[in-house]
Amino acid sequence: MTSTILEMRDITKRFPGVKALSNVNLRVEEGEIHAVVGENGAGKSTLMKVLSGVYPSGTYDGQIIFQGQECQFKGIHDSEHKGIVIIHQELALVPMLSIAENIFLGNEHARYGVIDWDANEARTSELLKKVGLK
Repeated sequence: MTSTILEMRDITKRFPGVKALSNVNLRVEEGEIHAVVGENGAGKSTLMKVLSGVYPSGTYDGQIIFQGQECQFKGIHDSEHKGIVIIHQELALVPMLSIAENIFLGNEHARYGVIDWDANEARTSELLKKVGLK
């Protein structure tokens, strides 16, 4: 039996002079994989920015329900705390950095303001193993 893990109900987002999203609904059941596709300017990125808290609660109409609870994300840290993270299709990699450094760029594990490179390397190994890479 599957259960709904995410619902976006009647999401409407307006910018000055344009309605970018109009009553958009999305439902994701446990174990499903979805792709949001469409023409440039169709609202795909706007919808994902609503979901991830880039556009905080109150700047759009509608509801986000995650694991049965309504969420009103004030920013990306709120959505990340719930486990909702947007992975962008085009990543800006820094060729001079290692894989571990690129993976955690801006989110390095640190203690007392000092980057813990061993922790970063260990976590990188775990993540790569999870997706079948060395």
